[in-house]
Amino acid sequence: MNKKYFRGAIIFLAAAALFFGGALWHRRHITAGQVRGQFTFEQTRDNIRQLGKIRMTTAAGGEINIYRKENDWFFKEAKDYFVNVHSLADFYNMANNSLIEAVRPAEPTDLKDKQLTLETGTKVVTYDTAGNVLDEVIIGKHSNGASAYAYQPKNKDYYYIISDVGAFSGMPEDWIPYPLLTISERLMKSIKTEKKVLSKAQIAQESVGNPDMQRVLDVLSFISYDGVSDKSELLSAEARDIKPHKIEITMAGGLIYAFDIYKIEDLYWLGVTLKTDKLTRKEVSPFVKNNQKYFADWLFLMNTRQGKILYEM
Repeated sequence: MNKKYFRGAIIFLAAAALFFGGALWHRRHITAGQVRGQFTFEQTRDNIRQLGKIRMTTAAGGEINIYRKENDWFFKEAKDYFVNVHSLADFYNMANNSLIEAVRPAEPTDLKDKQLTLETGTKVVTYDTAGNVLDEVIIGKHSNGASAYAYQPKNKDYYYIISDVGAFSGMPEDWIPYPLLTISERLMKSIKTEKKVLSKAQIAQESVGNPDMQRVLDVLSFISYDGVSDKSELLSAEARDIKPHKIEITMAGGLIYAFDIYKIEDLYWLGVTLKTDKLTRKEVSPFVKNNQKYFADWLFLMNTRQGKILYEM
């Protein structure tokens, strides 16, 4: 080949390589940069009305599955009990508002430092009501606690710096409604046990000079629980004959909290029934109707100290 043409061919090939290489780099750069301003959970947000299930795998290896049935959300790992509405609201806030602010190449050391591995982050997978995957994202934070990050296994070349919204939690206990009940002494009309009946005046009088009564009132003001179980499952043939300790607390508006406290193998389980008295205010009956579902057919594993105090009242 003529040297002049040969030299021209080399120059042409070099220019072509630079052009196509630059175009490839530019395309890759633009593709990465285009996600800026997009939502972290883009498909979930676009199909938020069809969101039917959320699965979270925590850094400790625990799995959380919450799902929607009709208009209610349930927590599978808590015997299909109702989800904490505050935690659910935090998740919706994150899904609706968390934006991708920047994108970075994903190096293994970066993913570890940003807690974006399965060993350190929380993997979140969302599904629609038909069971199709909407988004799969690992949520993490820098090891020093600063900034929030996301990593999408399907886009494994990059991780994303995202806006930190809400107080989303991947801890199982945060998805259980808590506390179970808060009953104010100020609104109590009477307390009835198997041993005695106390009027409002007697409750106030005993709370001053009786430490046991003060402990009861403290428990009622914030009843916590460590787990939940289906009543029929827990009260099997062997345990069905166990007699519960009964307490009824009547409130000023006519609402009655009826407690059945079971002691089973040194554990205290609480059953709650909402009732009304004859002088109930008109707004109480709808409250009972709307909230009984949270207590019917369920027994709640009480904190041992709280359970003992109420059981011995």
